Amino acid sequence: LLLEEFVSMLQGSYDNLAQSRLPGGAHAPLKLMIVPVDAPLVGDHVFYVQETSADDPRRLFAQRLYNVIESADPLHPVLAQYDFTEPARWRDAHLRRELFRSLLHSDLRLRSGCEMRIERIDEGFALQNDPKACRVPARGTGETLRAEQKMRLDDDGLAALDIRRDAGGTVMEGGEADPWYRFVRRADAPW
Repeated sequence: LLLEEFVSMLQGSYDNLAQSRLPGGAHAPLKLMIVPVDAPLVGDHVFYVQETSADDPRRLFAQRLYNVIESADPLHPVLAQYDFTEPARWRDAHLRRELFRSLLHSDLRLRSGCEMRIERIDEGFALQNDPKACRVPARGTGETLRAEQKMRLDDDGLAALDIRRDAGGTVMEGGEADPWYRFVRRADAPW
């Protein structure tokens, strides 16, 4: 039941426009699409995720797949993350979901160790990974960084935190004064 509740709440169209307009705001205006897709090769509860500029949807910042799976503990399902090996092929796939029928294992790269444990909280759900196990390449340099990732999801929106540190523990990405991106649910989901 917990997994089904989370899956039904996760899908949506979000933006952080209100946050980006705050005085001294350090966050760019973003639009986030989280769309359910039929990708049996990956799992039963798979979502295509696309992050673009809220000002210019042609500016694409990130694409990935989420797979929500049961874990050994039924009260704490897990959200696994996948990157695309050829991201250009999957651009705007939320508008062409039939593309996922041609998905192959070679199209994806699992972010091993970056699975986020899902937990119910009063307002909705909280997710968190193990930052000691999650390693990702730095944007631009490719240096291996440890990633601390958290999410909060409720009926009104989604908050996301992604802080990346080098081997010495120095924050390399996501170290703003307020590292949380606060996305509000929009009413324009195209599905």
